[in-house]
Amino acid sequence: MKLLKSIFSFFWALWGCFWFAVVVTIFTILYALLFTFTGKKYLRQCIWMNCHYLCPFLLKVCFIRLKVHGLEHISSTQPYVVVANHCAQIDILISGASVNQPVRFLAKSEIKNIPFFGYMTKMLAIMVDRNSKESREKSVQYLREELAKGFSLLIYPEGTRNRTDQPLKEFKDGAFRIAIETQMPIAVQTIVGATQLNNPKGLQLFPGTVSVYWSNPIETKGMSLDDLATLKQRVQNEMLKYL
Repeated sequence: MKLLKSIFSFFWALWGCFWFAVVVTIFTILYALLFTFTGKKYLRQCIWMNCHYLCPFLLKVCFIRLKVHGLEHISSTQPYVVVANHCAQIDILISGASVNQPVRFLAKSEIKNIPFFGYMTKMLAIMVDRNSKESREKSVQYLREELAKGFSLLIYPEGTRNRTDQPLKEFKDGAFRIAIETQMPIAVQTIVGATQLNNPKGLQLFPGTVSVYWSNPIETKGMSLDDLATLKQRVQNEMLKYL
């Protein structure tokens, strides 16, 4: 039985990869053509398309159902620094499909080397080379500018997928520093159940249900960088309530 499950999960992952490759290839070409002729005029609409149509579609073809709780706490017009736990490859689809506004992702620069998906990410997300201090500083400034334009930003504060046996990895400071410096509220998104469907240690995927919990936004008005550690701990505690 265990062997059959492993075989099924491998081929189901290939099914998901096939659809991901098809959708990403088609829309990367369309977005590239659009941006060539119009610049970034329709950037918000393209991000909206990804979040509200492409991400849900890719989850549905893999028979992955989302149960989203607490989205009523999140305004569709207020920009947030959105932070989420990160434990599976499908988290980016889950995060995108469970928001109620266009959200720009902070993405690792290594992603740009993935055919088509890397180019789409470069067009729509904000890339950062974590090994370069100059790149990190530029991305932080760019994040501030995007918040000022009214975009929400989604950052995985663990930095990479959690492959440990702990519910959360140690948080990096970046997301919380940006929230405090811009005085923007933090929206906490907690993903529960993704690891059981998409093991981060291999090419495995199962159909099933993932739950997403939105906590009440955490205001940062009046906070200073002296409050950074307390803010990080507060967000961790929010996530641990569900994890």
